[in-house]
Amino acid sequence: MQPIFRIYADLVEITGAIRDRLLELVVTDEAGIQSDELKLTLDDRRREDGAIAELPRIGTVLTVSLGYAETRLVSLGRFIVDEVEIRSPPATLTVSAKAADMVGPFRSPKTRSWDATTLGQLAETIAAEHRYQAKIDPELGAIAIPHLDQTAESDMALLTRLAAKHDAVAKPVAGFLVLAKQGSIKTITGQVMPTITLRSSDLAEWRYRHSARKPGGSGTTSNHDTQKPPTTATGGTKAYWWDFEKGERREVTTGSPPFEEIRYVHATEAEAKAAAATRKNTGERRQGELSFSLPGDPRLAAEGRLSLSLRPGIPTDWRIKRVEHRLGSQGYTAQVECERFTASAVPVTDNPAEHNA
Repeated sequence: MQPIFRIYADLVEITGAIRDRLLELVVTDEAGIQSDELKLTLDDRRREDGAIAELPRIGTVLTVSLGYAETRLVSLGRFIVDEVEIRSPPATLTVSAKAADMVGPFRSPKTRSWDATTLGQLAETIAAEHRYQAKIDPELGAIAIPHLDQTAESDMALLTRLAAKHDAVAKPVAGFLVLAKQGSIKTITGQVMPTITLRSSDLAEWRYRHSARKPGGSGTTSNHDTQKPPTTATGGTKAYWWDFEKGERREVTTGSPPFEEIRYVHATEAEAKAAAATRKNTGERRQGELSFSLPGDPRLAAEGRLSLSLRPGIPTDWRIKRVEHRLGSQGYTAQVECERFTASAVPVTDNPAEHNA
């Protein structure tokens, strides 16, 4: 199959102008708030006709698509040029760009307070301020926020912090501001993303790692039962909250012993439950990690779901964390990093009606 690409600069197609100068095109697609990146490396040598590659302007918006002549092109996103590097010898011109939705005022610090609101209302307000259309998971949107201080903190950092507390992801994508649960496998339009099925024969090489250790941080964990199969999660999480009415510290748990302990004392029971569930869900996902390389496949994208059977004892369901699409002298290849997809993850939100009863 013949790899092909298409690039627009500020809505003007430049594919033909750089096709015979392109040395390498790399698009890195990251899950979560991490900014997606584009890197173009061009031959900068002067041609016989005296022509030399034109220097791109900082701030130019590049739209990139990859695929195959025998199938179709798939858009990999919009990127804003933020760095140009020229080297010699050999004479090369490297253009670096960040995802267009992850730059500008969204990263600028702000100081303000939020009162008597919900996570959904907060996200919708921020989305409107930055001219995004909000796409919010209903359960996450219903989470109450009695009071919150945003002190010298960007809107992006604030949403990232709040999403992380509830095992969720907040990210601007293609004009939308998305707030969704980790591994929710939904597109920005709300449609369920199709699971991509691969076979071991599709891969060039792969590496699987299973660990019973939970993610680091304050707290303790004690679980060394090596007799359990890799796909079985062990242990639970314990978190604390301060009961102001009774004047005492109380605890909540999720899962079964042995418990990993979150020593920070939360302000409410709901916050403690969310923290415990988030820690347990994160730990279970990180118990299994898979990375592999294969011939380029533009369908592979961060946050997507993957089904892959490698051998008995290795999970088959995965959530894609990172994809690196690379088009160069070796053709079109992809490097993929995944974590376990946990369909039965512990819920991090309660029914709001229960707290208002």
